[in-house]
Amino acid sequence: MMEVTAATWIVGVLGIVLVTLLSGLQLVAVIRPRGQWTIDNVYGGTPEATDPTAYFAFNQGSAWADPFLWAPLQIAGSIGMVLGERWGFLLALMASVPFWYTAVFFYIWDRDLGFRENTLNYWVIIWGIWPAFGIVEGVYCFLRLVE
Repeated sequence: MMEVTAATWIVGVLGIVLVTLLSGLQLVAVIRPRGQWTIDNVYGGTPEATDPTAYFAFNQGSAWADPFLWAPLQIAGSIGMVLGERWGFLLALMASVPFWYTAVFFYIWDRDLGFRENTLNYWVIIWGIWPAFGIVEGVYCFLRLVE
């Protein structure tokens, strides 16, 4: 058993909150992939700004992967962390990768298609919180596993 600290609880609970929010939005995209609400609130931008087939294909990849692959990994990892299980920290470390890895794709996608907004909301909430949390979670879990 590993020691469960306040930081463990913060990282674990925040991981569940973020991935649950993301998965909820992505489930809407799975159910209504071409709905206007989905375009406005989940995908961002507009299919008319690029090839609509590419726009929907790119966004649907995340819509299916996030709730069915990434979320279970993050949730299991977070639960394992707060239970003090070594496997929980390992799963959470693995789940930290999509937080920052996919941010690179969306950074380039938004930039090249003109979807990026120069607002605090965009840079902190829409884009920035994901890679920031992923890096913090990854570093925290790695350090805990090697101690």
